[in-house]
Amino acid sequence: MPLLLLSIGFLFIALGCAYLFQKDTILRINAFMREKVFRDSYVLLEGKRLGGMLTLAGVVLVALATLRLLR
Repeated sequence: MPLLLLSIGFLFIALGCAYLFQKDTILRINAFMREKVFRDSYVLLEGKRLGGMLTLAGVVLVALATLRLLR
Protein backbone atom coordinates (compact mmCIF):
# COMPACT_ATOMS: atom_id res chain seq x y z
CA MET A 1 0.00 0.00 0.00
CA PRO A 2 2.75 2.55 0.76
CA LEU A 3 4.32 1.88 -2.65
CA LEU A 4 0.99 2.57 -4.34
CA LEU A 5 0.62 5.84 -2.44
CA LEU A 6 4.19 6.73 -3.32
CA SER A 7 3.61 6.01 -7.01
CA ILE A 8 0.38 7.99 -7.14
CA GLY A 9 2.02 10.81 -5.20
CA PHE A 10 4.90 11.10 -7.66
CA LEU A 11 2.45 10.94 -10.57
CA PHE A 12 0.46 13.83 -9.08
CA ILE A 13 3.64 15.83 -8.48
CA ALA A 14 4.77 15.30 -12.08
CA LEU A 15 1.34 16.20 -13.45
CA GLY A 16 1.12 19.24 -11.19
CA CYS A 17 4.54 20.49 -12.30
CA ALA A 18 3.58 19.94 -15.93
CA TYR A 19 0.47 22.06 -15.42
CA LEU A 20 2.53 24.76 -13.72
CA PHE A 21 5.55 24.88 -16.03
CA GLN A 22 4.94 23.05 -19.32
CA LYS A 23 1.51 23.82 -20.68
CA ASP A 24 2.55 22.74 -24.18
CA THR A 25 3.11 19.20 -22.87
CA ILE A 26 -0.32 19.19 -21.25
CA LEU A 27 -1.88 20.48 -24.47
CA ARG A 28 -0.27 17.59 -26.39
CA ILE A 29 -1.61 15.10 -23.84
CA ASN A 30 -4.91 16.96 -24.05
CA ALA A 31 -5.09 16.41 -27.78
CA PHE A 32 -4.78 12.68 -27.16
CA MET A 33 -7.22 12.48 -24.22
CA ARG A 34 -9.58 15.35 -25.03
CA GLU A 35 -12.76 13.29 -24.83
CA LYS A 36 -11.89 11.47 -21.61
CA VAL A 37 -10.11 13.61 -19.02
CA PHE A 38 -9.03 17.12 -19.90
CA ARG A 39 -10.69 20.19 -21.38
CA ASP A 40 -8.86 23.15 -22.95
CA SER A 41 -10.50 25.51 -20.49
CA TYR A 42 -8.97 23.60 -17.56
CA VAL A 43 -5.47 23.97 -18.98
CA LEU A 44 -5.77 27.57 -20.08
CA LEU A 45 -7.97 29.07 -17.36
CA GLU A 46 -7.51 26.83 -14.34
CA GLY A 47 -3.93 25.62 -14.93
CA LYS A 48 -2.30 27.23 -11.89
CA ARG A 49 -5.04 26.22 -9.48
CA LEU A 50 -5.20 22.65 -10.80
CA GLY A 51 -1.40 22.38 -10.91
CA GLY A 52 -1.11 23.59 -7.33
CA MET A 53 -3.78 21.16 -6.15
CA LEU A 54 -2.17 18.19 -7.90
CA THR A 55 1.27 19.09 -6.59
CA LEU A 56 -0.08 19.46 -3.05
CA ALA A 57 -1.94 16.15 -3.27
CA GLY A 58 1.21 14.47 -4.57
CA VAL A 59 3.36 15.85 -1.75
CA VAL A 60 0.81 14.71 0.84
CA LEU A 61 0.65 11.19 -0.66
CA VAL A 62 4.44 10.93 -0.82
CA ALA A 63 4.72 12.09 2.81
CA LEU A 64 2.08 9.58 3.97
CA ALA A 65 3.78 6.74 2.10
CA THR A 66 7.18 7.71 3.49
CA LEU A 67 5.83 7.78 7.03
CA ARG A 68 4.30 4.34 6.56
CA LEU A 69 7.52 2.95 5.14
CA LEU A 70 9.58 4.37 8.03
CA ARG A 71 7.30 2.87 10.66
